[in-house]
Amino acid sequence: MPDLYILGGGPAGLALGFYAHRAGIPFTLFEKCESTGGLCRTLTLGKHRYDCGAHRLHDHDPEVTSDVRELLNGQIHPVKTPSSICDQGRFVVFPPTPVNFIASAGPRQLVKILAELARNRLRRGPRRSFSDFAIRGFGETLARRYLLNYSEKVWGLPADELSPAVSTRRLKGMTFRTLFFELFAPSRKSENIEGAFLYPSGGYGRIVEAMEAAVPACSVQKRHEVAGLEVVNGRVRSIAFADGSKAPVEGDVVSTLPLTLLARFLAPALGAELEEAAERLRFRSVRLFFLRLAQPRVTRNASLYFPDARYSFTRLSEPKNRCESMAPPDETGLNVEVPCFAGDALAEAPAEALFETVVRDLESTGLLKRQAILEWRHHFLPDAYPVYTLDYQQHVDVIVCALQRVKNLQALGRNGLFYYSHLHDQFRMAKDYVRRRQAETRFARENIEVQNLAQAGS
Repeated sequence: MPDLYILGGGPAGLALGFYAHRAGIPFTLFEKCESTGGLCRTLTLGKHRYDCGAHRLHDHDPEVTSDVRELLNGQIHPVKTPSSICDQGRFVVFPPTPVNFIASAGPRQLVKILAELARNRLRRGPRRSFSDFAIRGFGETLARRYLLNYSEKVWGLPADELSPAVSTRRLKGMTFRTLFFELFAPSRKSENIEGAFLYPSGGYGRIVEAMEAAVPACSVQKRHEVAGLEVVNGRVRSIAFADGSKAPVEGDVVSTLPLTLLARFLAPALGAELEEAAERLRFRSVRLFFLRLAQPRVTRNASLYFPDARYSFTRLSEPKNRCESMAPPDETGLNVEVPCFAGDALAEAPAEALFETVVRDLESTGLLKRQAILEWRHHFLPDAYPVYTLDYQQHVDVIVCALQRVKNLQALGRNGLFYYSHLHDQFRMAKDYVRRRQAETRFARENIEVQNLAQAGS
């Protein structure tokens, strides 16, 4: 019998399986699809390879980076390709620092931006919403032009209904301190997470493919959709699947499934408040279009961001700019992302109709002409991002507190914890879980040895 049961075969689940196997912990991973990897897969169209999004590995955790390099036999390379944001028809380096904004908008904006940044440094009081956070932190001009509109488009809600937790490390380039260093000490300015990253040769999916290849094949059970958990006396006793079968549980269970789904599984045993909390939490999905193009390149950027509501998409990425082998020399491809909520008009629109809208919007940017499109593919990516509403944390806390009443169950990963995080974070969570488990096992064994010695002495 396995000692560990992992629910979900995305990057968090595979990372946990990888570290568990390396530590000698037998496990079984259950994945509902025919392939693992979740949103971190690399797909193919003819000679093209493309990821399920504009993914990148940040070298922020040296230990994790070393593990990934070892996994890929060193076949991962640094990419120093900037991203840009479309600002009133012009493309500005992203994240937009005050200096590159000034270069785009003109020197007349300088006094206004400096005055806003200086004034906001003196303001006190809580920042209750993302709108408060952005305006207080970066001034009205920068916030309105770059942050609020884009965030509202990505998350699908007004900025004053979003939590300040929406802010990520990519915003750290827009501060009074960074403006000073860019103007007077450019050698000391901080690198943002967009400008430099690591990328595997042949696609981001190579990472999850390598993790699956590194563990016993029998440990990964695909086409096993988890449909419920049986909890008796504070422990998970069995896992129910959509086909009606069950798997008895003797060890620990780690769920990387969406936290809302896990809450619904546990509600019958732990109380209806879990289901009520799950109803208050939302995930944002993405409709991904890949376009195969009869031209060698569209742009030199890693990603292009489109905050303007007149464009149906929020982000474009060109796989070839991450790795040349992702497309033939005389062709290129584009990943186009359209965020939506499950069940809304965008989610329900026929793929052909939405594709026509995307192409029309692309042509209006001047980046692309329709006749360059040779082929296209559409993918629906459910539960891509947890949506941080103003009250999301209290609903997450209700579920997490209830989980603590189940002794052999833990949640992990971006969707599992309802916590927006990067791939290196998923690896770190998995690695730390295995280390804690090993420490607890050693402690338990030492206790048993002490007890045995005491009994032998008596």
